[in-house]
Amino acid sequence: MSKDVVKSVGRVFSVLELFKTHQKPLTATEVCNYLDYPKSSADALLKSLVSLGYLTLDINTTKYFVSLRVTKLGDWLPELFGASSDALQILDHIHKALGETVTLSMPNGMHMQLITVITGTFPISLSFQQGTKLPLFTTGIGIVQLATRSDEEIAKALKRANRRATNAQQRVNLKDLMVNIELTRTKGYCEAYDRFVPDTGAIAMALPGISSESSLVVAVGGLSDRIKKNEDKIIREMRQAIRHYKKH
Repeated sequence: MSKDVVKSVGRVFSVLELFKTHQKPLTATEVCNYLDYPKSSADALLKSLVSLGYLTLDINTTKYFVSLRVTKLGDWLPELFGASSDALQILDHIHKALGETVTLSMPNGMHMQLITVITGTFPISLSFQQGTKLPLFTTGIGIVQLATRSDEEIAKALKRANRRATNAQQRVNLKDLMVNIELTRTKGYCEAYDRFVPDTGAIAMALPGISSESSLVVAVGGLSDRIKKNEDKIIREMRQAIRHYKKH
């Protein structure tokens, strides 16, 4: 490493470049071995990058992986040079067709993290900041993401989450959760009303991913009455956009 580079800064980018090289999730031990870092330093660095949203942690495998927030650091460059990503075009299509807030999220530990947020055009629209983390087991986007995983993976993840819960209200019943997940698998989407923000609703669908842990979720959210009234149209527009996504 160059003497002109602050050690902590160099290590951050070495970790990110390591994932670029291997293009797969890695454990903290693997990161240490590849980069010859002290275990304590690597653990602290990886946990910090998870907290900042640049890495994700799979609580079942304890493996780390880069989040799409890393791509957000330079996603404005294609636009600058006259190009744009298919994923953002799809979100933009849904947003223009419906006028509601559209989000793209991915799993991060026991949460879903919003990677992209396009706020609705209605006077009263759902508003979130990019990077916001929402509960995995009690939100529509979380249910949809979990539905892409095996029953065994879900049970294992929930067991860990319930073990970490500080009170009974935070614990989730597996049987109740699986009812919602099976319904979501059957329909191909999940509609949720008044779960996280009062008087709001959302419809969420999963995008195809390289693995269940990396599956992204697109959601359309707004006032409950408005979302309920336009459910059929929202589902139709989202399915059309996802079919387009699969072709790419």
